[in-house]
Amino acid sequence: MGELSHKITGSPPPLKVVTSCRGRFHIFDQARELARHGVLHRLVADYPVSYAERFGVPAAKVHALVLQGMLNHGYVKARRYLPSAWRDKTDELIHNNFSRRLAACVPDDTDYFIGLSSFSLEALYDCRDRGIRSAVEHGSLHLEASEEVVREEARRWGVRGPLDIPAPWLIDKENREFEAADHVHLLSSAARESFLRHGVPAHKIVVNPCGVDLSAFCPGRKRDDVFRVIQVGGVNLRKGVLTALSAFADFKAPDAQLWFVGGTLEGSGVEEAAGKFLSPRVSFVKPVPQFELNDFYQQSSVFVLASLEDGFGMVVAQAMACGLPVIVTENVGARDLIQDGVNGFVVPVGAPEAITDRMRYFYEQPERRREMGAMARRTIESGYGWSDYGDRLVASIRALVQT
Repeated sequence: MGELSHKITGSPPPLKVVTSCRGRFHIFDQARELARHGVLHRLVADYPVSYAERFGVPAAKVHALVLQGMLNHGYVKARRYLPSAWRDKTDELIHNNFSRRLAACVPDDTDYFIGLSSFSLEALYDCRDRGIRSAVEHGSLHLEASEEVVREEARRWGVRGPLDIPAPWLIDKENREFEAADHVHLLSSAARESFLRHGVPAHKIVVNPCGVDLSAFCPGRKRDDVFRVIQVGGVNLRKGVLTALSAFADFKAPDAQLWFVGGTLEGSGVEEAAGKFLSPRVSFVKPVPQFELNDFYQQSSVFVLASLEDGFGMVVAQAMACGLPVIVTENVGARDLIQDGVNGFVVPVGAPEAITDRMRYFYEQPERRREMGAMARRTIESGYGWSDYGDRLVASIRALVQT
């Protein structure tokens, strides 16, 4: 169906949409936007009502599976300490437990149901039986594409041990969800291409890029003159951490710094391979609340996301909203926002030398860096706020329900 750019006009007929998630992702923002348009029937989530309210979701519209959430979030904290065989089995149990509970939470008068991939199979079957239109919300590339690039990256850097690749049961469950749903919601053209390659029909696919809170993420005063490169997200193979480290090591600017915000090397599986790239100029910061990321962006000069695959990469849009030029790989969905050489650069995946070259470009041309950062902010302002996302989403749902 391609990327949507519709706006809501006039007084359309009533519409009741249920959305859901285990965890948070971008679904709380989605629910708020549905509520803004007056079409949110229910948000089913495993967070307390008060947490959803922080994102602007009306309390009366939240169906909170609190006990489910306590189990899920407790497991996430303990997961790393379990043997790998136990982790896989428990992952499957957690996923299936949520999707079974979810099926009973969709009211009969729902017009359109949105379920997060791998957590919605039973609800999708139930909606099909009841004649409710449905969609799977999927935030990454197709999982089968993900496995290919992670294995290749492990070979490249000599990473041994268990790899963070999707379990067969997970791929199978998601494929059944894509088949059961009327539509598949994706965030980028890169995700769409991967789904087409793996057999999902084009007529099912709807692309709508994520938004950014333009008031929460904005340019601000940098408190020093340090040239600082920042990457935000998990520390693992999939996020291209070794590629970013290698690129920065070859950059060799003695006064430059590299920040990884969102994780540490401990337990990442890449500690040994990363060792040769570490220096006092490289820092790792544990995950911080989204609302606190703005200051990290404002104290940086350039944003990098060296991911092997990323269905969108909300952090790219956040960094651009803060006035940073960006460097991303061609497998990052947010490449859709980037005009190469205007507000950032798109480089080949797994090519640290290309990232090094772009780092050096920004380091040696501070005025050009500022100009491209200003263009990055203008890009986000021109159609990538959360209200823009919500307008496109509701317009597309109305069109899909009427077909």
